[in-house]
Amino acid sequence: MRTRLQGRDKARAVVFAFLALILAALLLGGCMNNADANADQSEQKTIVIGIHDKGAYYSSYGDFISAAFPDLKVELVEMDPDYAHPIAKAQYEQKLKDEKPDLLVGYDIRYKQLAADGLLTDLTTRMMDSKMKEDDFYPGMFEKLKRDGDGSLFAVSPILQASVLYYNADLFRKYNIPLPQNGMTMTDVMQLASQFARAGSNKDGIVGYHQPLSSMPNNLLYTLSYKEGNAPWPYNFQTGKVTVDTPAWRSIIKTVIDLYKNGTFKMQDIKGESKDGEVWYGPDAVSEADLFKQGKSALTIASYNEMNGMPFEVGSVTPPVSPVDNRSSDMGIYNYMAIPAGAEHADTAWEVTAFMLSDYMAKVRSGLQDQYVLPTRKSYMKYDHNPILPQLYEILPSIDQSYPNEGYDPKFMPMFNDLEDREITAAVNGEKSVEAAIATMQKEGQALMDAAKPKK
Repeated sequence: MRTRLQGRDKARAVVFAFLALILAALLLGGCMNNADANADQSEQKTIVIGIHDKGAYYSSYGDFISAAFPDLKVELVEMDPDYAHPIAKAQYEQKLKDEKPDLLVGYDIRYKQLAADGLLTDLTTRMMDSKMKEDDFYPGMFEKLKRDGDGSLFAVSPILQASVLYYNADLFRKYNIPLPQNGMTMTDVMQLASQFARAGSNKDGIVGYHQPLSSMPNNLLYTLSYKEGNAPWPYNFQTGKVTVDTPAWRSIIKTVIDLYKNGTFKMQDIKGESKDGEVWYGPDAVSEADLFKQGKSALTIASYNEMNGMPFEVGSVTPPVSPVDNRSSDMGIYNYMAIPAGAEHADTAWEVTAFMLSDYMAKVRSGLQDQYVLPTRKSYMKYDHNPILPQLYEILPSIDQSYPNEGYDPKFMPMFNDLEDREITAAVNGEKSVEAAIATMQKEGQALMDAAKPKK
């Protein structure tokens, strides 16, 4: 969203200054050993880092690396800066050969293919030589990266994206509702949220659950299905069939309609600005959309540390987990660091990587109170004593599912979303029966999908 981009340069300057002070203290105290005291100081170390784009690099990696390695000459190569329109696999691999980066950092969309093509270095030996143990890290990191590496560890990730279920403790006390617990499913969360409406919260303008900018019917259908470990959409790109009129989706649709009707959910159709295929929201729109921060929603899911400094008492528990295992779509490993096979400065690349994985970085991040990521290094819990963390670090990410839609008209999904919003809104307002809304979504949705299918 746009508000998360504004003021980036100022924020980076503050972060860099903070990092420089902390890391200087660590160096002076003899706590960090990221340089060889016997090295020839006249020879400056150099590293070429292949990055996704400069903005993402500096906020996630660059400022830390610059502060920790002030004498390291870093050359940046933007490998694939347009996330919305990534270059072809062959182009990327050719760029890898031409630019010869020593280290790759960025989003994980390329990792699986690069590993399969033998273009990355197995990091297992380097981990062992550095005396790093898997038990010292978030287990979901190794599970995901080894699964995508066909059993080998071709990358590591210093950070994980983690969200939690926040609750407004003042509202729970006011309406005498039992507090949420760790390990709830999304169905559990919805059942808990619905108690507010039954307790009369609607007359005070309070809803049980709200997700800012994700409160329309299509958003909630996705949330209730995907967070329970099911398919995210009521259609299948492989079969070309719409599955609205099936028992599973009929149940989800009826649940969403009931929760709107009884006041557990509130629709907010806040318009953003379309730009390059993405929707951006300004600060006013974001503020209007966030009912939890306004004290008007009892529950929400948001990034760890995002709800600090609220004008009411905030509690948190682990995010919703699948009913079949201890996995959550609110936990994820989406960034990686990898050393290309044959890298010229592989030792320096690993030195940088090991630093990003270090206990020192865990301590630094505890001081930053980052709103969007946690260190994968579990020693972070020595510095941040939030009681939720031991349980949070045990929850594995949902296993990625592939839903290839190659060849389909890209307009299909937003058009189907609009269809869901229109029909469910009509059912909520009493303009249509639930059965009629389901029938329309099935019929018109199938027509949309047929029209969007790849042309033979």
